[in-house]
Formats: sequence, C-alpha cells, structure tokens
Amino acid sequence: MLSLQEIFNNKIAEIFAQEDLPQSFAVAVSGGSDSLALTLLLKEFCDKNNIQLFAITVDHKMRQASSKEALNLNEILQKKHINHQISEIDLEKIPQKNIEANLREQRYEILYNFCKINKIKHLFLGHIESDIAENFLIRLFRGSGLDGLSAISENSQYKKINLIRPLLQFNKETLQSFLCDKKLKWFEDESNKDEKFLRNKIRNFFNSFEEEDIIQKRIKIASEEISKMRDFFDSIMLEKAKNIIKFKENLFLINHKELQKLEEKFALKIISLSAMEVSGKKYKPRLKELKLFYRYLIENNKIKPRSFYGCIIENYDDTYLILKPQKPKEDFNLRTVLKNLKNENS
Repeated sequence: MLSLQEIFNNKIAEIFAQEDLPQSFAVAVSGGSDSLALTLLLKEFCDKNNIQLFAITVDHKMRQASSKEALNLNEILQKKHINHQISEIDLEKIPQKNIEANLREQRYEILYNFCKINKIKHLFLGHIESDIAENFLIRLFRGSGLDGLSAISENSQYKKINLIRPLLQFNKETLQSFLCDKKLKWFEDESNKDEKFLRNKIRNFFNSFEEEDIIQKRIKIASEEISKMRDFFDSIMLEKAKNIIKFKENLFLINHKELQKLEEKFALKIISLSAMEVSGKKYKPRLKELKLFYRYLIENNKIKPRSFYGCIIENYDDTYLILKPQKPKEDFNLRTVLKNLKNENS
C-alpha cells in the first residue's frame, strides 16, 4: 500500500507530466492542518527533485491570536528548513461589506505579488475534498449556475500564476493523521466557529451528519458532472464567440448584429466574460445587472456610450461595438478569463 507521501508525489508528477518541473514552488500556509500537511508533503517532493520551496502566510489580523500563530508557524517551518514569509493584510483597506470575499481577494493579491517578485509561476493551495462540497452549497444558496456549481479545479490561473490544488482527493482526517505521525501540531482557527460566515454554517451543517464523508463525496461527484456540462457549454460558446468577438489593440470589438441573433444564454456569458476581462475583475457581474445590460444591447441598434462593470461600451462602426476599460489593465484574453472563471470559488 502506498504511503500518503508516495500518493502525493505521484499526483505532482501527474500534474507536471506535460512540462518540466520548475526550479521553485510557492505554497500558501495558514497553519491549519490542510495547508501545513501540504507544505510538508511539498517539502519532501521538492528536496527529492532539487526544487526550491517558498512558504507564505497571510496574517489577516481578524483574530487576536493570528499574529502569534504566524510566528509559531514560522518556528515550525524554520526547523524543517522551509523558507517562510509572513505578510499582513491592511484591514483599513478592506471594505466592511462582504468582508469574507474582500479578505479572500486581498489574500490572493498578496500571494500573487509574492510570486511575481520572486519569479515563481506555481502557487500551491491546500483545498481538500470537503472544500468542494462546502463551495457547492455556498454557490447553490447564492443562486449560481453551471460555473459556480462546478467542482474546484485542480489547476487554474490567477493573473499570471498557476494555482495548483493537489489535495482535492484527500480528507482532513488523513492529513491530520499524517501530521500526528510527524508529531506536529496545527492551529485551529477560532473564527471557523463563527456562524456569521456562511461557510461556517455549512461546515457545521455537514458536521451534524454521521455520514459526513459520504455526503461530501457524493456532492463532489455531482459537481464534477456539472463541470463536464459546463465544459461542453463553454466549448460551444467559444465557437460562437469567434463570430462575435474581435480584438483590436487590446480592446474588444463586438459584432452587434451577430450578438442580437445569438441565443440569450450564450450572449450573456460572452458579455460577462468580456466585461470581466476588460475590467480586470475576477468575479462575474451580478445576473440582474448583466441581463439589464444585455437587454439594452439587444433592443437598441444605436448604442450611446454606456458604462458597465468597469467598462465603457460604444459604437465603433456600423457593425461593431467597442468594449474598453474605464481604467488600464494588464493584457487580456477571452480564453484566459474563461479558465480563471472556472475556479472563481476558491
């Protein structure tokens, strides 16, 4: 029977089967059992393959003990000869509305900037099997469609770095047993019990079932099936987009007449993806606002300059509309944002 380390090593080899192993990896580590186990498993793999490993902890300052835990984690990782950096979130810059999502976005920005500065292309994240089930219910409660209900991707992108989640087949008990064998303690986040956050309500909901693992596995299977349906839909949508979208000097040109003839479900997604890519926003526009914008484009043959989701749309010529950002951003590509969207629930 293979050990956890051997199974993990095989998974990383599978992920990088089509490319050479890089010289460095980064891993996000909070000090919880999932990310700490991931860091130790990665360390063993990196040592065997001559890869430099960097660990980064984002101290969100939301709990009194978070800074102390980050320092204790630093001691643990130093003893394991793992490069470790602690970065802090500036809470004054976090809007108090929808704070959970804003904290997540700020955390990803910190991780991205760390990778960018250190020229690291691959960032590992400690999402596990239960995260798929939790995210599924969160998105279901919020009225998500195929995108939101699809399984978390093992590989995705955030801007110009690759996000890798190699633990999606593992459960928490397996990882905690691994840490116990190594006589290592992890930190329990007290805020995980705070039911003002929807994720914690759902987590406690799962905990109330004796067959928690079985239920989560079934949800994982269902979300994987939805992913297949989404991928099929996206393949058709991208073919249709070829007749509608053109690029000119990093701007989107939209064939207005072809858009008006397109089925609504495809048109909505093309507009949504285009707006996300042009504006640089990571999440989709709200469906209500998206449909209002879509109706305006469909019902009017002459379009006056109009703002939507960080973009400006106006007539380019008799055939095309032009969609441009209100603020400049990095280079974009419709296929890239589609790939990003498939893991927006990370």
